Amino acid sequence: MYQGEAIRGDAEAINKSGSLRMQAYRLALLSRESNPQIIADYIVQFENTLNTSALLSAIEKNDQPALSSQYARVVYQWQELMLPLLQKTPLQQRDFNVEVPIFVTLLDELVKELQLESEYKLHVIRSLQVGTLFICVMLGIIVTLRVHNNVLIPLKELVNLAKKIGRGSFEGRVKVIARNELGVLADTLNQMSAQLSELYTHLEQKVDEKTQELQLSNRSLALLFNSAQRLYNHSGANPQPIFAELLKPIEQTLNLGPVSLCLTSTLDNPNHEAHSALTSTPGHAPDYCQLPNCAQCPLFINKGLTEHGTQVVSFAIRGARDDLGQLRVEVPLGTVLEHWQQQLITALTELFSASLNLHHLGHNQARIALMEERAVIARELHDSLAQVLSYQKIQLARLKKQIALEAPPAEINDTVIEIQTGLSSAYRQLRELLVTFRIKLDTPGLGAALHSTVGEFSELTEVNIQTQYRLEHCPLTPNEEIHCLQIIREALSNVVKHAQAQHCMVTLYQEESGTIHLCIEDDGIGITSSDSPAGHYGLSILTERAHSLSGDITIEALEQGTGIYVQFLPHYKRCQ
Repeated sequence: MYQGEAIRGDAEAINKSGSLRMQAYRLALLSRESNPQIIADYIVQFENTLNTSALLSAIEKNDQPALSSQYARVVYQWQELMLPLLQKTPLQQRDFNVEVPIFVTLLDELVKELQLESEYKLHVIRSLQVGTLFICVMLGIIVTLRVHNNVLIPLKELVNLAKKIGRGSFEGRVKVIARNELGVLADTLNQMSAQLSELYTHLEQKVDEKTQELQLSNRSLALLFNSAQRLYNHSGANPQPIFAELLKPIEQTLNLGPVSLCLTSTLDNPNHEAHSALTSTPGHAPDYCQLPNCAQCPLFINKGLTEHGTQVVSFAIRGARDDLGQLRVEVPLGTVLEHWQQQLITALTELFSASLNLHHLGHNQARIALMEERAVIARELHDSLAQVLSYQKIQLARLKKQIALEAPPAEINDTVIEIQTGLSSAYRQLRELLVTFRIKLDTPGLGAALHSTVGEFSELTEVNIQTQYRLEHCPLTPNEEIHCLQIIREALSNVVKHAQAQHCMVTLYQEESGTIHLCIEDDGIGITSSDSPAGHYGLSILTERAHSLSGDITIEALEQGTGIYVQFLPHYKRCQ
């Protein structure tokens, strides 16, 4: 800027200096005309040009003494040597024309000095420009390198780190040592990557733990499901063999040690001693077992510690009122069972307890059913066959008395005929009872048994027997199904033997109130009374069966035929 200011006005000064030459020649020409006024005007113009501010400023700004000295000589030449010649009267034209070339020479030297000074300034400016350009280029290179090293490379590293994080790799780090936004960003990304790495590792551990827990849960549920399914499929049999088969899968799932099962009988066993000891090895009792001397069991005398240095952990199998046994696991001394293992063993003990309870309940129900069936047989025999035989015994005693008293042959023959008739009735009654006692439900459900019974009677008679069964939605107990089937068989037997019918309709349906209706209608000769004739017990049996169902029975004559109507409320409705 200084050099630019210094060179300002040099061109004007050179122009002014050049114009002085022209003015000097003009004054030389005007001196010939001898017009003082014109010459005076041009003298003023000449002096104004000589003393112009641009020329004086150029001289003053220049520190070179040669330029000032040259300008002083020019001024001296004009003021001391040329101007006086123009001011004399007359004009000294000749002398002035002699001084003009000298003045022009001095002006040329002055212009030359001004030009040299301007060129020097331009050279300095050019040098400064080249230097400045070089410095700018160097600064640009330095700035570019610093930007590349301090901005681009860190940014590239940050971008690569961000891409690695995006691909799931959290091990990378960037080293940016800078106290600026890039340094803060680098520290933030490094911290985020470290936290994500820690979180991802923690999540992988959590996923592995959850996966292991799910696998254990799946194995436990599979074991429980398979155990429940096998016990359910053999619900009617003794579950002890199934228990023995399940101990090996239980041992493999728990992954602890040998598993054993100790079963206790609840009948006539005040000391609760075991009757069976099962292990995962078929046919072998546990090594520590002293069966039947349960008093020497390590659980009682040594707090579960065995001779082999293991500990027996026991889980009780409890029924509704009594202990049914124990499920035991041998574990190394000091081992604590995990929560899922305790839950699995507890669930297995409850499953075993339910199976044993069902087995005991089935035995009790079978015992009760056997006793009830025996009572029914005894009642049937007493109410029918026993009375007939008792009557025949009286007749036989009468016959003996008649023979002893030598009664008339006709009277004795009547008694014999009565005895024969009574024996035939007793035999027929016995066969009816046998048929009744042999009734069984080979197929599940009353509907299938009804169709089977109708098919059986249809093969023995020409009566057209039809059925309307609308109890598919109604759950009847086995006892209710047996009684209904016996009523139907007894009624069909009466239709076939006595009704002389062509058609018979058997209908079963349920009202909205829940009452079940059993109807047997035929188009035979009809019935005159609902009481059984002498020696026949079919209607009595029907009545007793209806009362066994806690129901009512109505036997009535139709316009053509007989109708038997049974009504009862099923057990599941009575429990609601």
